[in-house]
Amino acid sequence: MAICTRNLSLFSLALLLAACSTVGTSGTTPPAGGSASAAGGGHFIFRSIAIHPQASSPETLMNFVSDGPAQGGVPCIDCVNGASSSDNIGLTGPSSYIPTGDTWQYTLSFTDIAYKGACKLDWTIASGKKVIDSFSVTLKLKSAGGFVLYGVDRGRPSYSGAATLTGKYTCGKETGSAQAPLEFE
Repeated sequence: MAICTRNLSLFSLALLLAACSTVGTSGTTPPAGGSASAAGGGHFIFRSIAIHPQASSPETLMNFVSDGPAQGGVPCIDCVNGASSSDNIGLTGPSSYIPTGDTWQYTLSFTDIAYKGACKLDWTIASGKKVIDSFSVTLKLKSAGGFVLYGVDRGRPSYSGAATLTGKYTCGKETGSAQAPLEFE
C-alpha cells in the first residue's frame, strides 16, 4: 500500500508540474479582439480589462516602448509564473545595449479606453536627426476596453553608437509616443 501511495503521489506531482508549465501560454496567441500582420512577423495581444471611462477621458493612453534580445514566447500576457493575478506581462530583456549581429525585439504598449478601428504603430531609431531604421505595422482593434501589447523582431541595422528608440501609435485622431535610449555595439 505504501508503494501505491508513493506512486500516486509522484503521478499527482507530475500532473501538477505539467499543468504549471503551461500557465499563461494562451497569452501568446492573439485573441478574437484584434489581429495584425507585419513584414517579418510580429506578436499582437489585446487584453480586455474593466474600463469605465468618463466623458472627458481620452480614447487611448500610451503605456511604454521597450526593447531587448529577440526570443520566442514574448511578449505575452498572463504568463508570469507565480504572479498573484492574470494582469501581468512578459517581455524580453530589458537591455538597450545591442551587440553586433543580434536580432532585437521592439515592443509598444498602449491602453485602449474607448477606440475601435485601425491603428498604426511606428518605431523609429535615430541618432539626432539621422534616421537609422524605421518600421511600422497596422492593426485593427475590434473592441475597446483593454491594453494593446505588440512586439516586432528586427535585424540589427549596420550602425554603431548612441541612438534613441521612439515608439508611436496613431488610432484615428489619437496618438501617443514614448522613447528609450539605445547603444549599438
